[in-house]
Amino acid sequence: LDKIDHDKWRTLVYVQAFLHSIVQERRKFGPIGWCVPYEYNNSDLDACLQFLEKHVSVTVMVGQPVSWVTVQYMVAEAQYGGRITDDLDRELFITYTAKWFCDDIFKTTFTFNNYQAEYNYKIPEGLEIQQYRDGIDTIPAVDSPLIFGLHPNADLTYRLKEAAEMIATIIETQPKDSGGAGGKTMDDVVKEQSTELIAKMPPDFVEEIFRAQIVKLKGPPQTPDKGFAAPLNIFLFQELQRLQNIIAIVRSGLISVVMAIDGTVVMTTDLLEDLGSIFDARVPRRWTNDASGAEISWLMPNLGGWFTGLTERQIMLNTWLETGRQVMKSYWLTGFTNAQGFLTGMRQEVTRQHKRDQWALDDVISHTEVLAFDHERIKEVPEEGQNIHGLFIEGGRWNRSADGGRLDESEPKKLFVGMPAIYVTATTAKDLKGKGIDYGPFGPYNSAVYKYPKRNDRYLIFRLLLKTDLHPYHWKLRGVCLMAQTE
Repeated sequence: LDKIDHDKWRTLVYVQAFLHSIVQERRKFGPIGWCVPYEYNNSDLDACLQFLEKHVSVTVMVGQPVSWVTVQYMVAEAQYGGRITDDLDRELFITYTAKWFCDDIFKTTFTFNNYQAEYNYKIPEGLEIQQYRDGIDTIPAVDSPLIFGLHPNADLTYRLKEAAEMIATIIETQPKDSGGAGGKTMDDVVKEQSTELIAKMPPDFVEEIFRAQIVKLKGPPQTPDKGFAAPLNIFLFQELQRLQNIIAIVRSGLISVVMAIDGTVVMTTDLLEDLGSIFDARVPRRWTNDASGAEISWLMPNLGGWFTGLTERQIMLNTWLETGRQVMKSYWLTGFTNAQGFLTGMRQEVTRQHKRDQWALDDVISHTEVLAFDHERIKEVPEEGQNIHGLFIEGGRWNRSADGGRLDESEPKKLFVGMPAIYVTATTAKDLKGKGIDYGPFGPYNSAVYKYPKRNDRYLIFRLLLKTDLHPYHWKLRGVCLMAQTE
């Protein structure tokens, strides 16, 4: 504090220290806090303070204003940004610096919290270090999620995360011995469950048969493409191959477990692992990952939900295969193992439909519109693009009653809220500008769509623009994003 004898320097030091504590504490909220929990430490803080000291001595001390763009860039992109690997986390950090490194911090009315509260997080006034220490001592011991920019529901997310971790540890440490007098043994329970699941298994897809069926399928309207010449038909073929692979693994796995319990085959370490997972109602690892560890299916915390997902996916792909796209008014995006492939195929088809306009695939961008209703109420298949459903929003909610719908604050205790159907199509940047879509006074919020609540680049499907009456920064700090699964 005493390195430069100027009140602005003291204010900047306090703001930098406050930012440091906020970004560290935000980690406890899990993925809604940071996609990747970074190890920010004191060396980051020291490096920033060293830079600020040099910057203030060449600007404020010689009568020049602080260059906020430089400060924001150095703090968010260079010093702390050196640790950040995820694009959304980088955007979040830039949002914090944009809010707190500006001329407003030198005003006496400035508070870090932009909401009404009993305690206001203000910058202590004065030049002595003791005044700052006294100011820091008045800060509440328990922080509201609001000071991080998060909704109060985030506290519930944090508690659930802690409870889930504790329960998982308890289950793993439980003894797996046989039951007491008259009770079912572990083998009996697993055998009964496996036999039940085998009976519910969906039928196999035979490649020769579905290949012949896809050859007959129509392509998009206004194009001569059919069969394997249409991108989405190729996508359907690949999805059927992947699902059949999963069905075969699950069927043979369950049969092997039953046979091993009966003693007709040797109980290997793999089968023993499967047996333990089925007993704990967890999904056996071999059903979700191959030998190299790569994901081959969808991840779910419990076996019942995963198996339901298997049958639902089989029904959707079979309906598409048997009846063609003219019946598919909306697609369940969660049901695809490669959702990006579906969106790429859709973009290719729309580009081909605009052959006359000489659209090039490289110039085409995705465009989305959130519809006012759910997928059950969709009357007809769109000429261009496709409708998708099955997405949820976290950190906020979609207000359908507003004019055309817009982003709104979450309702208490509702962590995930279902989104209405979304129309996805492709267009060129020039055509999109010509439409003049109203996204609200501050422009749209660019939301990420993830496969799971665990947010990282690997599970990112695509980005879409959402209408908002508030500044997009507000939703960025709220951690708003869409996801295909809530577990």
